[in-house]
Amino acid sequence: MNIFNLSFGKDSMATLILAYEKGIPIDRVMYCDIRFSPEISGEHPLMAAWIPTAEQRLKELFGVTVDHSYSGVSFYEQFYKVKQKGNHVGDRYGFPYTIGAWCNSKLKIRAINRYLSQFQEGTTQFIGIAYDEPRRWERMKAKETSKRKYRSLLYEQKLTEQDAKAICERYGLLSPVYSLDGIFRGGCWFCPKQSLSDLYSLWKNYPDLYGMLLQMEPDSHNTFKQRCTLAQLSERFEKGYVPQREVRLPFVQLDFFELIDGARA
Repeated sequence: MNIFNLSFGKDSMATLILAYEKGIPIDRVMYCDIRFSPEISGEHPLMAAWIPTAEQRLKELFGVTVDHSYSGVSFYEQFYKVKQKGNHVGDRYGFPYTIGAWCNSKLKIRAINRYLSQFQEGTTQFIGIAYDEPRRWERMKAKETSKRKYRSLLYEQKLTEQDAKAICERYGLLSPVYSLDGIFRGGCWFCPKQSLSDLYSLWKNYPDLYGMLLQMEPDSHNTFKQRCTLAQLSERFEKGYVPQREVRLPFVQLDFFELIDGARA
């Protein structure tokens, strides 16, 4: 069975397009639906608004239906749950740490496990890893088992991230997040691993979302960022501090199949 992981980023979308062009059977397409609350998506607002449009276009162009897999718990709900074991027993989960973040297991891996559990036979998982990401591809291939195989059509055809972008553009399936200056990573807008530049963008362009995190911080045993509070950052932003990146990195969309296998390793 061929399962395509779709994040709606350029690499996974290009992979799906290539499969259609080459006549590779597309048995299932899975999107891991991470939510801040039951009502609010964890995706960047532009990506969240784009996904329904992209799904409709995939249906019209390729006859593809995207399955949404949800863990059953949102970030907000898990944040306020009380730990029953491990460190900080009796405390709320609070904000995830950047290392060993609970959101990976509670929101992502749980959702993926729930989805994959329905398939008893062997699967081939198609993932969006470009040719200019050889180390990522090597790590994925090293995790193969007799029942779980991996393919990357981009890597097989020596197609780079820029090639993937062009493939999506041909079909009108390139997410609008790529047109934004200052957006360099895919994933959740509430991720504590995001840079100060991304956090500044959230504060400036989506103050309501930033404000939700700001209100939650006093209820967490740890701060959102390790060295300062969100309130302190707000004050610095208001005084004109604009964090800059030293190197402009390409947009990176986190791959959820890689996350789950990394957790199993």
